[in-house]
Amino acid sequence: MADSTITVQGVVLRDNWPGVPITPPVAYSDMSAASVGHNLANPMWRLGQKWKVYNSDDSVDGTTGFNVGWSTFIYLKCADDIASAVAAVATSIVVIDNTIAAANAADKWFTVTSDTDQTTHESDGFMAVALSTMTNSYYGWFWCGGVCPIGFVPLFTTASTLITDDSVVANCELGNVAAATTAVALRANPAASSNAGVGFALYADGA
Repeated sequence: MADSTITVQGVVLRDNWPGVPITPPVAYSDMSAASVGHNLANPMWRLGQKWKVYNSDDSVDGTTGFNVGWSTFIYLKCADDIASAVAAVATSIVVIDNTIAAANAADKWFTVTSDTDQTTHESDGFMAVALSTMTNSYYGWFWCGGVCPIGFVPLFTTASTLITDDSVVANCELGNVAAATTAVALRANPAASSNAGVGFALYADGA
């Protein structure tokens, strides 16, 4: 089956990452800006920190803008090869890098990749979406829950898309799977699947 896409307005993400999101303690109108700690060589916040923000529709009558509602961001570390192979760019889906083992360093849990050839965790349910092109081993914010945060990410628009495996239908639970390109894709979680759900779709992919 060929890969497809779904526009970001059609997806609501489930935040499966541990921890409780807080209100941002600094100005946050652009979550992809260095001023909030995005795409920096040294972390501004502790790994796994989550912020919750409310998207307010920017249209006059409330019918033509983006979806309103809460969005959650998580602060993560990029893998040392996130800029190569299947590179993480705006709207790329990321998951935990490589394979988790008992002796791993503490930051391993929050280190992510966008290439399923580099991980065994694409079906664990711990996923997020890149806000911009990311740099190897840098730190930054990723969308991990709620409606797409178009109001806080300049590179996100109502026409932005997420990759799927062409199985997504309206009202289905979403999971993750390897795309044909080895990117991380969304799929309709089969009824008997043991894979963790990562959200749900409001409409079908490819529309």
